[in-house]
Amino acid sequence: MSHITVAASGRAFQLLFNAVRDNFKLSSSDSGKFSGFTANYSVALHLAGGSLSLNDDNSIEVKDMDVVWDSLTVGVCFTLGQVCVGGFCIVPDPTDGCLVRAPQYCIGGPVCIQPDLSGQVTSEITDLKARLVPLYFNNPLRKPTDSDVDAEIAGHSNRWQIFIDPLNVDVSPVDVSATAGSLFEKAVNDAIDNLMSSFPQWAKDLIKAILGPIVDVIKSALNIAGDINEFLDDLLGNQFGLLAIIETAVAQYFARNNPIYDFEDPFQILDPSAANNPIPVKIPIRNLAVNINSKEMVVTADVGA
Repeated sequence: MSHITVAASGRAFQLLFNAVRDNFKLSSSDSGKFSGFTANYSVALHLAGGSLSLNDDNSIEVKDMDVVWDSLTVGVCFTLGQVCVGGFCIVPDPTDGCLVRAPQYCIGGPVCIQPDLSGQVTSEITDLKARLVPLYFNNPLRKPTDSDVDAEIAGHSNRWQIFIDPLNVDVSPVDVSATAGSLFEKAVNDAIDNLMSSFPQWAKDLIKAILGPIVDVIKSALNIAGDINEFLDDLLGNQFGLLAIIETAVAQYFARNNPIYDFEDPFQILDPSAANNPIPVKIPIRNLAVNINSKEMVVTADVGA
C-alpha cells in the first residue's frame, strides 16, 4: 500500500479558512415576556476578519473575528400609566356640580416600538480554537450497483472531508452604540406623540410636561437601573441569549456541514483519453489523517483498494 503526503502552507490554509468563514450566515428571532414588558428581536449576521494561527499542538486558533450585524430590530411593548389633562369646569352649576366642562385628553395603556438598530451593535469572537478532523462521507444517493465512474457522472461520489472541529468558541459581550440608545428614546417619543396625534397642542405640551423626560419614562416603565444602552446589551446578549446562540451556531457550522476541504473517493488522477484510457483513472484513498504545525497543514493517506 502506497503512502501519499500533501501539505498546505499557512497562507494557503488561511485562504481555505476565509472561504468557509465568508459563507457563514445566521438569522435568528425570538420574543419573550419579562418583568413589566414584552420584547422581541430579529437579527441577521455574518463573520469577517480574524487573526488565524497554526499551532504546534495540532490545533488552529482564530482571534478577534468580527461578528457583523447586518440587520437588527428590537421590539419592546410596555404599559404607560394614564395621564389626563383638561376636564376642568368652565361653567359651574350654582346648585350642584358643573354645567360646562373643558374637553379632557388622556393617554395611557400599551406603548410598542420597533426601532431598526442595524449597524448599531458590535461584538466579536475573541477566540476560536479548533482541531482538524477528517471524516468519510458515504453518499446516500449512490446506488449499490453504481461504479465509481457512474457515481461521479451522477454527482453521487463518496468523499473525504476535513472539518474544523471547535474546541471552544468565545463571543464577547454585545456592545450597543450610544446612537442606539438615542434611537430607542426617539422611538418611544414618537410612539407617545402618535397617541396624542389628535390632541390640541396645549394638551400635548401639558402631558409631555407631566410625563417628564422620555428617558425617565422608559426607565420607569422598563425598570431600568442603568442607561438604555446597558438595558439593550443585557436584553440581547443575556435575556435572549444571543451570545450562546452565536457560539453554538458557529461551532455547528464549522464542525458539521461545511468542510474546509473535501475531495471525491476514489480520487481522479488522470482524465479520460481516447488514445490510452477511455475512462478516468482513479485511486482509492484510505486512512486519511490531518496534522497541524506552526507552518502548515499536512494531510497523509494511503492508496489502496
